[in-house]
Amino acid sequence: MFSKYVWLLPLYASIYLLYSNDYLSDIQFNFVDEWINTIKNVYTNLSRKSSSDSNTDANEKVFTSNELKRYTNLKDGLYISILGQVFDVTKGAKHYGPGATYHAFTGRDASLAFITGEFDNKGLTDDISSLSVQQVKALNEWVQFYNKNYIYKGKLNGRYYNEHGFPTEEFYNVQRILISAKEEQIEEEHKKRMFPPCNVEWKPDSGTVVWCTKRSGGIERDWVGVPRMLFESPNSKEYRCACVKLDSKEYEETKGMLREYSQCPKTSVRCAVKIENL
Repeated sequence: MFSKYVWLLPLYASIYLLYSNDYLSDIQFNFVDEWINTIKNVYTNLSRKSSSDSNTDANEKVFTSNELKRYTNLKDGLYISILGQVFDVTKGAKHYGPGATYHAFTGRDASLAFITGEFDNKGLTDDISSLSVQQVKALNEWVQFYNKNYIYKGKLNGRYYNEHGFPTEEFYNVQRILISAKEEQIEEEHKKRMFPPCNVEWKPDSGTVVWCTKRSGGIERDWVGVPRMLFESPNSKEYRCACVKLDSKEYEETKGMLREYSQCPKTSVRCAVKIENL
């Protein structure tokens, strides 16, 4: 079972090497530490699960698909499954009971429909291969919601767990996707800290104004910066207004994705811009 986690080692090793060699030591933000901790936590949790697989609680129920189909009424109970985890949602009968909006979720694993909202036979499936990274992250947040608000009853034998309740390869695929989602989130947070969003104001008489402060974009810092257009990539047409510290290493390394606003002094912290520039 431990071999299932080998894919995590290159991720951890590459980031650790960058960190230990002080490659990023000049950056004042803790996104590298956070990312390393994320990998550590996932690796540790999965490793613990591997070591405890042989000691799985014998009392934990593993449902078959036919068994789960029984729980679609108030007499037997209302059960749903999401990513292979089964929950008793009977107390939410106004939402999940016969005739209610989400009754179609009961008695099956309809993970895909939690995101798509399609309650037909095509949508009510546990196959989430069509979802994006961010959509899988949103689906996992639904799992957390049910863990917090409803009663966990066991696992469903199928796509995510086998007949013994052990994770399948599809389960591990979901975990890889969730790590990718966390990576994207950390990268975005890091980018916002390096280049915080500008303050933006539009008035009919004066047009659009962008400006920077030590708190613009909700990012606290000890510098102000100047407004610049920050593009997703050098060839991209998509951009946002960002506050840039001109004497920073980040500015020097990202010049290719930054552009000055026309008719705005190079070092001005406040610029009147044409409406089409935003």
